[in-house]
Amino acid sequence: MQFNFENVTFHDMKLWLMFLVLITISAAAQQPVNQANLIKTSEQYFQEKMVSDHIVGLSAAIIIDGKVIWEKGFGYADRENKIAMTPQTVVNIGSITKTFTALALMQLNEQGKLDINKPLKNYLPQFRPMVRPGISPSKITLKAVMTHTSGIQSDIWKNSDLESGKYTDVPGFVNQTYLLYPAGMVGLYSNAGYNLLGNVIKNVSKEDYAGYIRRHILAPLAMSHSGFAMDSLKNRSKIYAYGQKFQEFELRDIASGGIYADLNDFTKYATGLLKAYRGETNTIIKASTLHEMFSLQNASVPIESNKKGLGWFMFKNDSTFAVYHAGSAGFAQAKLLLFPQKNAAVIVMTNTAEGGQAAEDFCFNLLPRFGLRISDLFPAPITGLVRDTGHIVQLTPAELKKHAGSYAKANSYATISVADKYLKMLENGKTTILKPLSANQYAPYEIKGNDTIMKKSDQRFFFTNIQGYHYLIQRAGQREYNWGYQLKPIDIGLWQKRIGLYQQYGYQMLIGDSKFKSIELYITADMVLMCRLKTMGSTNEIPLDVIDNNHALSSGVNAGFGGFTVTFSTSKGEQLVDFAGITFRK
Repeated sequence: MQFNFENVTFHDMKLWLMFLVLITISAAAQQPVNQANLIKTSEQYFQEKMVSDHIVGLSAAIIIDGKVIWEKGFGYADRENKIAMTPQTVVNIGSITKTFTALALMQLNEQGKLDINKPLKNYLPQFRPMVRPGISPSKITLKAVMTHTSGIQSDIWKNSDLESGKYTDVPGFVNQTYLLYPAGMVGLYSNAGYNLLGNVIKNVSKEDYAGYIRRHILAPLAMSHSGFAMDSLKNRSKIYAYGQKFQEFELRDIASGGIYADLNDFTKYATGLLKAYRGETNTIIKASTLHEMFSLQNASVPIESNKKGLGWFMFKNDSTFAVYHAGSAGFAQAKLLLFPQKNAAVIVMTNTAEGGQAAEDFCFNLLPRFGLRISDLFPAPITGLVRDTGHIVQLTPAELKKHAGSYAKANSYATISVADKYLKMLENGKTTILKPLSANQYAPYEIKGNDTIMKKSDQRFFFTNIQGYHYLIQRAGQREYNWGYQLKPIDIGLWQKRIGLYQQYGYQMLIGDSKFKSIELYITADMVLMCRLKTMGSTNEIPLDVIDNNHALSSGVNAGFGGFTVTFSTSKGEQLVDFAGITFRK
């Protein structure tokens, strides 16, 4: 910034001096964080959380100016044998593996061996999922899978452990499911999609996925204590939840969650990416390629809940950004937060299910130090101008009626009907009046008691058509929440014959509260087909969107058990339900 000092008055000079003072204060506020204080508060934070959250073992590191300024282990890697958790303790990093898979794809993209903008089918000819009208597998690009916008369902649990399955089985399992949405329409986190990408890496590179990662990422970064379950790594941590030790669960899905690392190696990965981003000499990726990976890729996706790069979630505002990924596998948890422009990073690993929240909070609490907020993770609203509640408009009954129906969320649904000049929304016994501000925008008034109405002045509800789906979206400030799309009527006669309780049998998940017990099919008074899915640790009320006489989708995106193909069949006189590869019968 330059200033012209000609013809400056005394008053102008005073203003200029005041401006200099403000600039100095602002610059001081932006100086690098006080490292000693940061280390002290970090150690205190984890010492307290180890006790309050009943965490058995945890390790963490902070990188500032490209250097590890602090790393430390807390608690036990093996509580029963009193083996301490240290930076040398190996932990499954879970879904952070996806960043390695994305990096491998971008290496192959650099080399011209694939093009991430080309269809997945070009590199995985065996990809042949079931399709519905208006949804085409040929429109699913590698980039769509990398950004979780492909419409491929989130998981398939059949043979999901390494003993009974392998990642090369996943294309065949996906072919038994329906694509959920047209590519590029909905952000739906998909482990299954990333396992397809692992198969792409195998097909294109002519190397097994695990071998490719070892040779082209782990070895160049000298991550000699990292690898996969089949590598028999030393110093592996035990895993814990609810105060108990659990058997290690080795994932079939090695391309979406199979990498193990210790904290020392994990810092090598983080610093390696920071160096590559800055254009420093490295053997893993070009700076321009990493800049592409760390740029916003999903701004045009209409139904989305997070900003994303290629293989990463993004916190991004007008000034700066960070990339983030979390991992969870068999109760182990890991978090990685990079600030590429600031040359900084934060890493947390824990062997305890209850440690995940403390790890995430630690990372997110550091966002303001680098000019970011949690809200920078969320996409800009797509619903446009918010109208003032003082201008209620009158609509015809026909205009109101087009919004009537049931809209399914992941664990509930809302039924909307016409009530005189307004719409009435009923969900879980709560009634909300929606007063029209335009044909598609409504102000909510919540009924309290018999006749009291409370205006929710900070909220709006929007109805919008997206590629043939009629969506209901809640707007609160600059945040939007997808309430699902309008469900089609069901054939009561057909589904009435299938209602009832189905018990799980056959292949079972092998760990903790993910084990399944039963699924109960029922029809509500609003004529919504529902299933009550019970695991060892939860009960989930899930609306179903019927595809045909033998298939439905579990509704809701990016949450719990939403976004799965549910298949109905009969065998030897028994009625069967398949939910994401888990079978139930009655």
